[in-house]
Amino acid sequence: MAARGNDRIALQEDTAPSSDSGTENRHKNTQESGEHVQIDKSDPDNEIELATINSTEAVLDTKKDALDDVNGSANKVSEQELKPDLAQFMAACQSGELQVIQELVTSGKVQPTETFADGITGLHWAAINNRIQTVKYLVEQGVNANALGGELRASPLHWACRNGLVYVVDYLLTHTDADPALRDAQSYNALHLATHSSNITLLVYMLLSCCGSGKRLYVDEPDSCNRTCLHWAAYQGDIMSVNALLRFGADASKVDNTLFLPLHWAFMKGYKSVLKTLLEAGSDIFAKNDQGKDSFAVAKDMNCYDLWVKVLKEANRDPKKEWAIKYRWLDPRLAKLVTFFTPYVVLPVVFQMCSLHNGFAIPKLFLSVILFVAMFYFLSYVIVPNYLLEDKPIPRSPFLAGIFSGTAFWCIFVWITKLLPNISLANFLANLILAVLIGGFVFCFFKAMFINPGFVPTPTDNDVILEQVKDLIDLGQFDTDHFCVDTFVRKPLRSKYSRFNKRLVARFDHYCPWIYNDVGVRNHKLFMTFILALHWAIVLFTYLTIDLWSTLEDAPGYDSDDEANQCSLLSDDLCLGFKNYHFHFNLMMWCLLQYIWIASLCLGQIFQISKGLTTWEFRLLNSQMERTSAYNHSTVPPDYGVGIAPASTRTASPIHKHKSPLTTCIQLVGLDQFFMTAKLTVMSFINRTSNETYNPLETVDVPFDHGIKQNWLDFWFLGEVKFRSLFFLPIEGENNLNGQVVDYYKLYEVPKHARELV
Repeated sequence: MAARGNDRIALQEDTAPSSDSGTENRHKNTQESGEHVQIDKSDPDNEIELATINSTEAVLDTKKDALDDVNGSANKVSEQELKPDLAQFMAACQSGELQVIQELVTSGKVQPTETFADGITGLHWAAINNRIQTVKYLVEQGVNANALGGELRASPLHWACRNGLVYVVDYLLTHTDADPALRDAQSYNALHLATHSSNITLLVYMLLSCCGSGKRLYVDEPDSCNRTCLHWAAYQGDIMSVNALLRFGADASKVDNTLFLPLHWAFMKGYKSVLKTLLEAGSDIFAKNDQGKDSFAVAKDMNCYDLWVKVLKEANRDPKKEWAIKYRWLDPRLAKLVTFFTPYVVLPVVFQMCSLHNGFAIPKLFLSVILFVAMFYFLSYVIVPNYLLEDKPIPRSPFLAGIFSGTAFWCIFVWITKLLPNISLANFLANLILAVLIGGFVFCFFKAMFINPGFVPTPTDNDVILEQVKDLIDLGQFDTDHFCVDTFVRKPLRSKYSRFNKRLVARFDHYCPWIYNDVGVRNHKLFMTFILALHWAIVLFTYLTIDLWSTLEDAPGYDSDDEANQCSLLSDDLCLGFKNYHFHFNLMMWCLLQYIWIASLCLGQIFQISKGLTTWEFRLLNSQMERTSAYNHSTVPPDYGVGIAPASTRTASPIHKHKSPLTTCIQLVGLDQFFMTAKLTVMSFINRTSNETYNPLETVDVPFDHGIKQNWLDFWFLGEVKFRSLFFLPIEGENNLNGQVVDYYKLYEVPKHARELV
């Protein structure tokens, strides 16, 4: 926006990309090197009458002038021709040619504060092009950081904010008297323009440094049309910015000159998450704009009505009672217990019902499916909404944990009532081992479910958070890879924000619906013990079951040669179980079905631990090899410092991935880990046997891989490698790394001795 000046000088260098906000915002205002920039003239009043927005730059009725770097207006050409040294100076400021700038200034050919008639300084051009060293030099030479230039009478800070350039903004606010409250010709201050940029890291920085008690900016400061930053973020469909602004106290009930709430503007993009967030923030769904339209009418105009109704229903609003909040007839804690224990009742009924050898096989199967589906819908639409309001709530409810624990309960019941009474010396040891395994996986299951998986402590003081941000800026690491914009805390290595617990989890592995919790630094050992014990428990339960039926088959009075005791597809012992112990048989087959994904999950976890990886890191590794990693909102200047990588020129692309039901099922049972493991193994084999010069695996850094032996010692032992430390669990974020105890709550750098390549 600030680049739209009277000077008509086209940018010679790429301006830093304004960032996309997460998965739901489009990339804006990207200018390619060497292209000519269109300059807009603006009239705010015209667009207010129309009550529409065509760009995030302003609510404007724009007139577009064709610009040309050389063949512009006669005045511009003549001015540049009359002052070729100044034109060279401006071009050097754009491209960051500091040596050329210094030569022009020290020779006296150009004054650092000199401008063309438009008033745009070299500092403006250096700021908008992310040339931090040029910015520093010009500031040291006395260039005014509050100089207003261009048609919009904007300052260098405005230009940098409009393009989301955090490092330039930080320098101007920290080392100069740049005023963030200063407004341009469109009545935008620095916070408005930071919101327009959709760079969440810049907005977070501005909120922390300039907003709050005793600071220079008010989070709900209106522009000339009475639109606040929340109005703009909602219009842009920028969920990250919306959340950040609401965190700092932005008011969702503010109206602009057209009586539009932020909620009304959110329908322009129609993103569900933004609508849901603004609704939860207290937006009035019946508030009317200056045309007498409420949220429902605006939603119809923007073809979002069905989506809006869906959002309201998921928010527990009742369409039969004027969308009032429904009464929750069941306490959330009790509803969770009902969800968890329902499979305990339904599973045995289904297993008992499927006595297929007694006739009516198809009706029995049909009734069993109907019962299971009825249970699913009963929980999804009657019980779960009492504590969870989401589109697909079952994976984030205790239902799957209930499926597992219910299955385990009835297996233990059958083992005690059917298998133990028939114990013999031959299978005494197997039963003893099974008892130990049952005790192990039951304890680990409930412990892993209820334990804190490793929540990273979140500062409550904004000054402390700002210090963390400043540290990241000094390191050139202030981006969404190193700072959590959901919890406003610096990310330790290997951590990830959990959408389930809504906390940052240290050494995050994955969310497991089967234990109804995240797997992190404090319960990963418990989870691994749980699945390994469960794996072998299923094997022994199956072995003892078949051994029992084999014994009964050989018992006097049972004739396996009798046609009534034979099955076409099953062995004699399995046939005996199928025809005479259908509950036990169905339970065993159900366990074997579960065994498929449990075995694949065990293999995936074993491979990942052997390579010093978590499941989350393994997925990132897969993305790196496919070169599909996400945009991290970094705006590190190309000349920021030695050893600091500049921001990627890749722009944020709003790719919306819709998971198919098959993909969801694969992820729920953990088969995705197995498939990724198989894929990596195949790629490794292909690359070892091929003659290709490029090997993607050789370019991937795995800094936590210390060899298979050390990786497993680090995983199982806490502190010294002694038998008793095998049973220790982290009190906070402590765990072993290459034989040394580290705190994963505060691990921001990889120890130098830890770096290895795959």
